[in-house]
Amino acid sequence: MLVYYFILAIAISGTMMLFKNRILNIGLACLFILVQIAISVVAVSHHEVIDSVYFKFDSLGILLTIVLAFLTPVTFYHSYLYLKRYTPLAGRQSIYWGALVMLIAAMTGAYFAENVALLWVCIEATTLFVTILVFHSRSKTSLEASWKYLFISSIGVAIAFMGILFLTAISVESGPKSLSLADLISNSQTMNPIWLKIAFILVLAGFSIKLSIFPLFAAAIDAKTLAPSPVNALMSSALVNVGFVGIFRFYCIIAQTEAVGWAQNVLMITGIISIFLAAIQLFKVKRFTRMYAFSTMEHMGIVCLALFAGGPGYYAAILHVVLHAFVKSGLFYQLGQSNYIFRSIWIKDSGAYFKINPMGALVVLTGFFSITAIPPSGLFVSEFLIFKALFLKNHIMVAVLALIFLTVIMFEIGRFVFHLLYDEKPAHLDENNLQINRYETISQFLLFGFAIYLGYNPPGFLIELMNSAIAILN
Repeated sequence: MLVYYFILAIAISGTMMLFKNRILNIGLACLFILVQIAISVVAVSHHEVIDSVYFKFDSLGILLTIVLAFLTPVTFYHSYLYLKRYTPLAGRQSIYWGALVMLIAAMTGAYFAENVALLWVCIEATTLFVTILVFHSRSKTSLEASWKYLFISSIGVAIAFMGILFLTAISVESGPKSLSLADLISNSQTMNPIWLKIAFILVLAGFSIKLSIFPLFAAAIDAKTLAPSPVNALMSSALVNVGFVGIFRFYCIIAQTEAVGWAQNVLMITGIISIFLAAIQLFKVKRFTRMYAFSTMEHMGIVCLALFAGGPGYYAAILHVVLHAFVKSGLFYQLGQSNYIFRSIWIKDSGAYFKINPMGALVVLTGFFSITAIPPSGLFVSEFLIFKALFLKNHIMVAVLALIFLTVIMFEIGRFVFHLLYDEKPAHLDENNLQINRYETISQFLLFGFAIYLGYNPPGFLIELMNSAIAILN
């Protein structure tokens, strides 16, 4: 089934780029939305079924594809608004639409890849399409950011590929010659632990650019600073989830061995450093896009701590990834509207947003409470579970240190958000020529509502999927 999905995605993307017709692009975008929803439905109905030899509709893949199915129509709607405002040329619109379709298809492939080599291919494919989308504005700064992302991301993925090569070598020595995740997990205890540790380090370092964590976070931050807001929404949610999948798959392999404690310590160090760097960098940010990009880094650092805690922390990690995707994408969608109103992404060029756009300001305020995990935010639930797991495992110093950094981050984000909401109106703003779309905020309220509902009252099938995804770890 996934083979047909990829064929359709390539056909839709190619047609968009070839014919360069606005009406055709919108029609094909609507068709792809239906295709994306359809593959999610097929995945749910074929739970744990191998598809097209190298793909599997496993619980984690299904869960994250459902999230992507929710985000796809919203991203396409806000992309339509973005292109209408900034990109009159049909040719550049077509490139944008075609690259966006292929990015979503590549992320879907990464979610379901059951072969680690194919997982690597899909993650590398996302690099290419993100680079095209970051360069959409054709500015000098976007060119620099896109090349930097392409270069460093390619290096990172190449480092991860070296980890896969190490894994291939030790798996052949221990018996199986398949790079199937199931085979690698079942034979992990026979692998050389030293080489397995090296492979895990390489994979963690390589895929860190996708997860926006230490050490390769810088290029991802720069790309998110200059990418179109709908692309930013996907990069900070669904693409971050791709990075999580890549690291989580390899963690599942090493978790079956005696090296699991060592791997958890590596994740703890990575998580603490990521949160610390996010806290430090937030003192220096001057653009809202960069602020939210470092917020993503903070939350993925928390996810690393959840994996370090183990036990109930595994469940909390996956829940946190899901809830963060809804909240962070909603914030970036709203950022697209505020950027259009102020004609700037710079913090200094904003102010008095409650007077200018009350509904948009309410989204920003709700988003602030949501992303900083202040009740009734759904992220409060997942963060509470993560810190509960840390305290239960007696990792008190780690938990306290993380809480100190999170307090600093909350203060810094609050400082910038309240500047946007309540500071004086910027002098360059002409309120007489403002065009505010009152319906643009609906999607953000819905996404924040999803996060609150899923945090406090997750449906049974969602709990089953998350428990199934971590069953191999428990």
